[in-house]
Amino acid sequence: MMNYDETEIRKTFSLFANDFTEVRLLKSKLTVSGYFSDADTLLQNMKRYATTDGMNYYIVMNKIDPACYSRASRDRFVEYPKETTADSNIVERNWFLIDMDCERAKGVSSSQEEFDLSKRKASEVYKHLALLGFQKPVVTISGNGFHLLYKISLANCEESTNLLKDCLLALDEWFSDDRVKIDTTVFNAARITKLYGVMAQKGQNTPERPHRLSRIVDIPEEINLTDAETLMKLAKQKTKQEEPAKPQYYGQKTEFDIDEFIRKHNIQVTSESRTQQGRRIILAECPFNPEHRGKDAALFVRDNGGLGFKCLHASCSQYGWKEFREHYEPDAYTWRTTPRVNSAQPTKTPQEVLEKFKNEPDWWTASTAKQIDRSQIVSIKTNIKELDRRIAGLNKGEVSVLSGLNGSGKTSLLSQLGLEAVNQGYKVALFSGEMKESRIFNWTRLQAAGKLYTVPTEIDGYFLIDKETIAPINNWLDDKLYLYNNNKGNDIMRILEKTEEVIKDKKADLVVLDNLMAMDLSLISGDKYEKQSDFIKKLMQFAPQNDVHIILVAHPRKSMGFLRKDDISGTADLTNAVDNVFIVHRVNNDFKRLSGQMFGWHDGYDLYNYSNVIEVCKNRDITGTEDIFVGLYYEKESKRFLNDPHEIRHYKWEDSMPVKTYQWETDGAKLPFDLD
Repeated sequence: MMNYDETEIRKTFSLFANDFTEVRLLKSKLTVSGYFSDADTLLQNMKRYATTDGMNYYIVMNKIDPACYSRASRDRFVEYPKETTADSNIVERNWFLIDMDCERAKGVSSSQEEFDLSKRKASEVYKHLALLGFQKPVVTISGNGFHLLYKISLANCEESTNLLKDCLLALDEWFSDDRVKIDTTVFNAARITKLYGVMAQKGQNTPERPHRLSRIVDIPEEINLTDAETLMKLAKQKTKQEEPAKPQYYGQKTEFDIDEFIRKHNIQVTSESRTQQGRRIILAECPFNPEHRGKDAALFVRDNGGLGFKCLHASCSQYGWKEFREHYEPDAYTWRTTPRVNSAQPTKTPQEVLEKFKNEPDWWTASTAKQIDRSQIVSIKTNIKELDRRIAGLNKGEVSVLSGLNGSGKTSLLSQLGLEAVNQGYKVALFSGEMKESRIFNWTRLQAAGKLYTVPTEIDGYFLIDKETIAPINNWLDDKLYLYNNNKGNDIMRILEKTEEVIKDKKADLVVLDNLMAMDLSLISGDKYEKQSDFIKKLMQFAPQNDVHIILVAHPRKSMGFLRKDDISGTADLTNAVDNVFIVHRVNNDFKRLSGQMFGWHDGYDLYNYSNVIEVCKNRDITGTEDIFVGLYYEKESKRFLNDPHEIRHYKWEDSMPVKTYQWETDGAKLPFDLD
């Protein structure tokens, strides 16, 4: 069976060939190249590979130096060619390519949902560029996503390369999100694009991820040039790369915290998403002109620490990050001498402490020191078997810090630990400063239900709970899981006060504080790190005094290497003072690459078979400080972490329910939404 459509290939060839062009075939480690001046000769040569599975076909879209047509691959395909078209072989840039595709596992085709998301993103970009004055593009399907191709005429020079690169970076900043990415790498002169008309063959051709024919879906009646001036308008929408913010005081060693800055000045944010360069934070309105609303103004936080601000309106084009910060903090860039604190004063021991321990010696000896009676230590089991085997569980009277990158599974793990505590008869108090109560309880109910009581939807990875299970789960959780009402404010002193009340009145045993940056520490004196140190000390006193285990979530700093304990953001007291430090890792390509570099693990290492890993960076009770890695399997139907892929965990809310077995394999439940 032929894997291409001749009519579509002729259409593509006539669009891109400038007297001649190169067509390149790629499959695994095989490269095939040929230079052709007419479609008939190309198609005749393609018959040799017409039934080759996994072969992908590409075409050079810019004008090639005529001398290249005299290469050995003239009018025929050559396998493992010595030369293919290089950037220096391009004599004119003819096309500006914008490639939109969903992020997904490598080596597979896109699902229908991912394909539709790419289509929607292409529509957004199309409309935006039309407003800037771009001419109508050629619209194509790559097989897994969408391309927009704008006709241009630029010399092949460094200035043109930088211009198109900045255009793509600007589009990435404003349009890439957590699902669909604008490819920022397609700016080079010898760029190849799909030979439209050929089947895109990534992975197996399955109903969930089918192979699709790449094709041209729209060619304007007249293909007009988009000039360099219009391209520059787009390039100027890229935010200026500014250095990470400097501290306000000379000699003060601290990092600027953009999230704290936003909360401090009550800056209204409508949405946040991730680009390939970092975070994009969309503001409700531009601070320099409140009429500029919607998605017109945004902050950009790059992974290297750089900060940027941009409003898309021409009247605000002069404003960058420095002006944005000075709008809220007029003296932000005025250097001042750090206020000195007199640390020479001796620390006084409170009289009540001396009175309490008056019968104890000032110095212990081996025979007088108290022995730990482990039978008196209450440990809340995590039901993660290997973790409980290594650290016994979460001891009451202790404080743990939990960290991990975005998407590593922190929220799922916290919710599951809460459910496990409830299932053992303990009660849980939870503060979540970044998620609404409805979402938290929906998440928790889904985990409590498990895949026996969930049904799939047409959205890949999205599941719903059987309606009849919601009430019994609510009844089971109502007097056992308590969620702090964020409408009451996020002042840490009030949160601790109300936590103490729920411990006293409801007998809570496990307290989760998610997260450090979401809590207002302004009532604690000192600078940022002094506030955090004081807060950690309060927690270390609070936990044993109230006989609870506290889990504090702290986000990591940006790290270029494998995430370690020292990368956890905040004061050094954060990890030094607490009893346990855990990091949740997602086992992806970055995890494998970076862990291999750090620990020397090989490609087939056992931990790489799991979906997530919990690292015990510190456990003061049993193991001391060491690296313990515990692998888990993520179950998408329930958002649970499993000890093995086939584990079915039952919670006590099911006691009143009829016995149920895992049986759904039907079409997804329908969720109405419009993709157009």
